[in-house]
Amino acid sequence: MLKRGTIFLCSTLLIGLLIAPMAIGAGESELVLEKSFTSMTPIFMSGHSGDLSWIEGFNLAGDINFGTTKIGTFTATIRLFNPPMSLTERYDSGLIKIINTTTFGTFETNGQFLSMGSSTSATSGDTTFSWFGSISNGTGGLSNMIGLVGGTAEGNIYTGVGTGKENVLYRFSY
Repeated sequence: MLKRGTIFLCSTLLIGLLIAPMAIGAGESELVLEKSFTSMTPIFMSGHSGDLSWIEGFNLAGDINFGTTKIGTFTATIRLFNPPMSLTERYDSGLIKIINTTTFGTFETNGQFLSMGSSTSATSGDTTFSWFGSISNGTGGLSNMIGLVGGTAEGNIYTGVGTGKENVLYRFSY
C-alpha cells in the first residue's frame, strides 16, 4: 500500500512539473489599467424610480488610463443577484458587463462582482467593490483577444465618481 501511494505521489508531482510550464508558456501578457468613473447611475426596480431603497444595479461610465495616458473609455452595467441593494450590508454580489473601448479596438468583460459596504455607507455613499470575469467580443486590433480580468475600485454612489485598477491577463487566439 505504501508503494502505491509513493508511486501516485511521484506521478502527480511529475505530471504537475510537466504541465505547469506549458500553461505558463502559453503566451499570456498582463496589463494594469487604471479606471476613473465619471458616472455611476443607479438602476431602480420597476415602479420605484428615484427611490434609493430600491436599487437593483448601476450603469457606469468612465475613462481607461494606462499609466498617465488615457487610452479609451468604458461603460459597465452591474445587476445585483438579490435586489434591492442595502447600503448597510457588508457584502452584495451580482453580474457585471464592461465594454472597454480603446484606441486599439474594443473588448467586453463579463463576470461577477462583490461589493462591500459599511455601517456608514448609507450616509456617506462610499463603497468598495471588486470584479472578475472573462474577455470576449473583441473588435479591431483586439478581435482575437481572450483572457481573464480582475479589478478593484472605490466609488461613491451619491457623487457618481470613483477610481480603480483592473488587471488584464490576455493572449490572442487560442
